[in-house]
Amino acid sequence: MKLFFLATAAVLVAANSAHADCKSDVDGIVKGMMSAGPYHMTMNSDGGGKITKMEADVNLPTSEHIKMDQMEIVILPQGTWMKRGDKWQSAPGAMGSNMIKTMMGTFQDTRSNFSCGSNDNFDGHSYPVYQYDSSGEAMGIKTTSHITLYKGDNGLPVGLIVDGTAMGVHSITTQHIKYDPSITIEAPK
Repeated sequence: MKLFFLATAAVLVAANSAHADCKSDVDGIVKGMMSAGPYHMTMNSDGGGKITKMEADVNLPTSEHIKMDQMEIVILPQGTWMKRGDKWQSAPGAMGSNMIKTMMGTFQDTRSNFSCGSNDNFDGHSYPVYQYDSSGEAMGIKTTSHITLYKGDNGLPVGLIVDGTAMGVHSITTQHIKYDPSITIEAPK
């Protein structure tokens, strides 16, 4: 669960205001991401030698379908569902339909040490890089992280590397993002 919170925080923290030097660039990237439509994200996280993998279909700011080894979660405006084993269940109140918006609001104005203007390699391509530190709390879980965001040719994030801590556990997480307008996220049946 801590990986879910750190990963979601990393994606959502991009929706906040930036340091003055890079504010307009980052605001444009974020505005584009928030309105670009659905995307597929794959993520690998190394938490002290334990590798965790996650996939998600995301349509900000309201919907996610997350798949991890032991759990699957669907978040929609009308509710949140969790699947362990073969059974789907409605999530309890704290994991309700406004969870994404609540987390987005929590992570506002938490960034510092912002830098931009360089290019670096991600997945064999050179992209403009934006780096910053972030800290926040969502649903009682505190996170701190150093985030490296790679901006694709389309002006949207194509990857994130998050070196962070959630629930006292340090991890390095790499997220790959591919935008796909054909993605739909529906309630489980």
